[in-house]
Amino acid sequence: MASLAPKDAADAERLLARVPKEANAIEYRLDLAESAIPPGRLAALDARPAILTWRTIREGGGFSGTAEEYRRRVEEAYAAGAVVDVEHASGLLDARGAFPDRGRIVVSHHSPFTLPEDWESRLSAMRATGARGVKLVAGAADLASSLRIASLQARQPRDTVAVFPMGPASPPGRVLSALGGASMVYGPVDRDTAAGQIPLIDLLEIYRIAQPRRIDALYGVVGGSPAKSLSPFLYNALFQAREMASLYVPLPVSDFDREAPQTIDNDPPLRGMAVTQPWKLSAARAGRPSEDVARTGAANTLYRQRTLWRAENTDVDGVFDPLADHDTGEGRMAVIVGAGGAARAAVVAARKLGYEIRVCARRDAEADRVAQALEVDSLAWEDLAASEADLYVNATPVGWADGDPPAIPVAALGNRPLVFDCVYRKDGKPTSTIRAALAARCAVVEGLTMLAAQAVRQAQLFGVPDVTLAEVTAILQRGVGR
Repeated sequence: MASLAPKDAADAERLLARVPKEANAIEYRLDLAESAIPPGRLAALDARPAILTWRTIREGGGFSGTAEEYRRRVEEAYAAGAVVDVEHASGLLDARGAFPDRGRIVVSHHSPFTLPEDWESRLSAMRATGARGVKLVAGAADLASSLRIASLQARQPRDTVAVFPMGPASPPGRVLSALGGASMVYGPVDRDTAAGQIPLIDLLEIYRIAQPRRIDALYGVVGGSPAKSLSPFLYNALFQAREMASLYVPLPVSDFDREAPQTIDNDPPLRGMAVTQPWKLSAARAGRPSEDVARTGAANTLYRQRTLWRAENTDVDGVFDPLADHDTGEGRMAVIVGAGGAARAAVVAARKLGYEIRVCARRDAEADRVAQALEVDSLAWEDLAASEADLYVNATPVGWADGDPPAIPVAALGNRPLVFDCVYRKDGKPTSTIRAALAARCAVVEGLTMLAAQAVRQAQLFGVPDVTLAEVTAILQRGVGR
């Protein structure tokens, strides 16, 4: 179902034009509208069913009117021929003879903060209303809760019931619930209509929710907000090409040490995780470390080998392989900008190629700490612009967002050093650092190149057979800007 939040009637028509043809119903979140929209007009816009929803504040929505105002709006929409979403707690479905065509009713209960203890009896009561669709949505406080809520879907009838999580940690649970047979799957087309939603086009094309299927192994990308990553697009394409019963999803984690995602017992089981900032240092302690993890103190990959979790740092491969294509670093100077896991990987990779290395970070104490741990020199932040090096590596997040300045000061680019950016933009546009480097006529290595190089090694660890750099690069190029 396409979930739309039109500002007004004209905006509803604009949004409708963007709905994928695969959507078989359109939800209009009228509690989020800026002005009243006649229900009859919405019901007549498209041949597909129009579901009109006024989600109340108590259930996580935007409708703040009285119970009488809620009743009046729902009844008006029903009279106009639309399908209506009726909150079970409103009691509107209790009256005998009310809404006689229950085939045009979706009955719902939203518990914004947690799964209610009486969820089974709530579902039973909602099913007893005879509504065409029954929806129970519960807040997921963390990754484990998201996966646990999704697992309840497997115990429900596929034709009428949908159980899925809501909130920032909900993306993996929403996908698994959909693939587990949820009767209703919602995805926004423009702006999100609820926290944790995945765009409908991604649900259809990346996760293929229109094809419910058995998933034997779960993989994902762990981060504070991993939804912008290209990794789900890449890995699910690799899995699909090999007909593997595996799934790759975003795994939002707000505190790696507290949530310990590698300890979650789930069906399907978690078999591997890519780890992004800020959790690479914590991930290094979550599995048996490889040599590169021991050197860097950071891991970007956790994978399960039988009953044992192993920690690997394929970021080292992601920096080393592209740099090796630009000759060795013997007798040359490299400045690594950053003090996180990516910076540590860049130090190890550049040192393998023979570069002399300095680490520079906005907080000098952090740069000193990393430099001391890896036995290289540090460079004061105030001296970065006046520095001279053969290679600059941006290992910070700077450059991803619109309006970001270059991570490498333009003044440092006068001698045309090689500029390596660990950052990429999902829209395919060059980062601010790459734009500045190209303007200074520097040779560059873009973040997408690093992503592809490290993904080849990571995919091998995740059990993807015969993966090649050419295949990974081709998939990523299809994914950017989509």
